Amino acid sequence: MKFCSWLALASAPLALANKVQNAYPDNAARGVDVDMDARSIAIANGMAGHGITANALTEIIIIWANPGGGAATTTYNPKVTVTETVTVGGQTSTAAAAGATHTVTVGGAAGLVYSPPQLNNIPVGDTVIFEFHSMNHTVTQSPFNTPCKKLEGGMDSGFQANPNNTIVPAPQVAMQVMATTPLWFYCRQAGHCGKGMVFSINPTAEKTQAQFQQMAIAQNGTGSATPITGGTAPPAAAPPAASSSAPAAPPAAAPPAAAPPAGDNGSVTPGKGTVGADGSCSCFVQCSPGSFPVNAQGVGAHGGWGGALPMNMAAMS
Repeated sequence: MKFCSWLALASAPLALANKVQNAYPDNAARGVDVDMDARSIAIANGMAGHGITANALTEIIIIWANPGGGAATTTYNPKVTVTETVTVGGQTSTAAAAGATHTVTVGGAAGLVYSPPQLNNIPVGDTVIFEFHSMNHTVTQSPFNTPCKKLEGGMDSGFQANPNNTIVPAPQVAMQVMATTPLWFYCRQAGHCGKGMVFSINPTAEKTQAQFQQMAIAQNGTGSATPITGGTAPPAAAPPAASSSAPAAPPAAAPPAAAPPAGDNGSVTPGKGTVGADGSCSCFVQCSPGSFPVNAQGVGAHGGWGGALPMNMAAMS
């Protein structure tokens, strides 16, 4: 074999290896684009709904999502054009309806709430943009009767993290309303729904946002928040000194009260909720037994502030 032939055969594996290596250049050369793609994929993996997962409902659909921080927006479904029939001078025609856009803030400085907590009279075609603030929340569709359980085939924004509001602008998910029936949502972050973090679109007089929130707390609360309900007037407060007549014992099924955190004895904890036009309040609050005027009043209770309700609210529940 000639030397030149031997050299060519010996060089072939090296040339092939070089072509294989160059077919997949270093990802670092692509820079920030790789990171943006990964973030978009992560959002898609946490989402559910029409055009994203199989057998999804179409009561509300995700149009687009943006992870915030200047990243690119990902479109999941085209926006549906809703038409309306117009009759002028006996002539009937159809025209595109001008859908409105509504913005809902999720979490943030207001706490474990959606702001506003409900949207009323939203027609088909309107868009709702959810803007996610600290810390890490979802907008997950649920049935009315089980507020903290995901609706089969329902919409889910997936977790949208914004630690300490460090992502600016904040993550957003846009959804289009495709039904006039009531729509119910909750945050599926651990413990949030049980503290009343729920949201509704087009609630009715028979199925209200307040009822939905109270069921979420009652079914999934951990004692840090409980629904406000009616009841009989409380017995007269016992003096702080020991006495032979002790106050009535709580029901056997009630869990024992948690020990109050050190250092918050007597502090005031603001509650959360809404006050209706008739003066009724759908509220919840977390506090320790030490928040009562006399600490002994809070033993065995769920916390709160000693007081009374006006007589015209006695029948409310």
